[in-house]
Amino acid sequence: MIFSKTKQAATRTWFAQLPILLTFISLTSTWAVAQQTGLEQLTKENLIGKAVSFSNNDYKEIDKAIQRFRNGDSGGALEFLKTAKEKYPKLPPVDTIYAKMHFVIRSANAVKAGRVLLERSVVNNPADPEAYLILADQAFAGRRITEAHALFNLADPLVQKFSENTKRKQDFTIRLLAGRAAVAESRRQWDQAQKWLEQWVEVAPESAAAHQRLGGTLFQNGKPKEALGEFSKARKLNAEVPHPYVALAQMFSRAGDVGKAQKAFEKAYAENKNDVKTARSYAEWLIQQGSLDQAQAIAEALLGQAPDSVTALLLDGIVAQMQGQAGRAKQAMTKIISLDPSHFTATNLLALLLIQSDEVADHERALKYAEMNSRNFPKSPGGNITRAWILYRLGRTAEFQAALQKVGRNQVPLDSAFLIAKIMVEQDKKEAAIKELERLLQAKSGLFVFRREAGELLKKLQAE
Repeated sequence: MIFSKTKQAATRTWFAQLPILLTFISLTSTWAVAQQTGLEQLTKENLIGKAVSFSNNDYKEIDKAIQRFRNGDSGGALEFLKTAKEKYPKLPPVDTIYAKMHFVIRSANAVKAGRVLLERSVVNNPADPEAYLILADQAFAGRRITEAHALFNLADPLVQKFSENTKRKQDFTIRLLAGRAAVAESRRQWDQAQKWLEQWVEVAPESAAAHQRLGGTLFQNGKPKEALGEFSKARKLNAEVPHPYVALAQMFSRAGDVGKAQKAFEKAYAENKNDVKTARSYAEWLIQQGSLDQAQAIAEALLGQAPDSVTALLLDGIVAQMQGQAGRAKQAMTKIISLDPSHFTATNLLALLLIQSDEVADHERALKYAEMNSRNFPKSPGGNITRAWILYRLGRTAEFQAALQKVGRNQVPLDSAFLIAKIMVEQDKKEAAIKELERLLQAKSGLFVFRREAGELLKKLQAE
């Protein structure tokens, strides 16, 4: 028993006295945000699908709760959840389901409300492990590894003893094993991670994710052949996962063994060169290695099969830009946008190419594309930096500074960091620019379309 009965009673009383507005933390103020975030994920399957089967019941009360919640009627939603729990005792605790509904919104206030609900669920349902598992997953996502580890440890005995619902117990077991493995992987404790992942595979042999992750851990434990075997099992279970030799090649590449990575990629491509994902993975790796002619050959082969393939056009355009053929790159990006008007990468790259033109009309188009990406992907550091750079080039200083404020703390892509380095140069911060360019050119992973230009700029600065 995690809490004594006295503490449980006292805490229940405290929660019962919380005003409803505090408990649910100003849902009305987050509703405009909610409509533009994750409400499409607010489905019956996501809320209770891992607890029940829909073959015998349709759980209309849950549907009604979802509709009330979507309409901003939090009180009505809660009442329907309570009715559902009374009618179907095998459902998760009401507070837990209600917390999940709040997390879908993803605004700060809604997340706080969801956490309050989980805290209440822990007290009111001390034998139910789901609140602990959700909190553990959130802690891990926030890189609070020690906290996640402790929460998974608290959930473990509850999962072992849980007997109210066989389907939920299976789900809890998998989440616990996957979470514990993730903690061990983050700490590079590969033997421990392998132990948890082997148990996951045993519990759910049909899980492609379990086999894929076990393969990665086996590789880290110096067992590439066994890793390949797990990658193959994952591929058989789910054709969407990478080709086994692509997965192995990526592991070798991260380990710095370029020779073995090359051989593994070659095997994957030889076995499945018509598979777009396999070809793309190999071509992107070749681009990172500077093997542009080989990457170009793969892009041309893909275009021969499907002239309107967005993947092939993107590869062709990126290689063209890296080879100094800006005209061909613009052509490829323009065609992609005609096929997929909201394609982020093509729109972003085309904006950057157009702003380099001497034509005023091209500058206007560049800003139009940058503004479109900024609207469609408001949280993208790459899109916001591109927009800021274009505004800077157009001399719109105030707007440039405002745009930079939107970048946030997310990881900045290599090409976006290159734009920042160029701004540093123009603002006479050459030493800082040199350090940044050196860092970017030493990066071993990630596509860097403007690598050639970054190298040329670094040489120029060093020579001055």
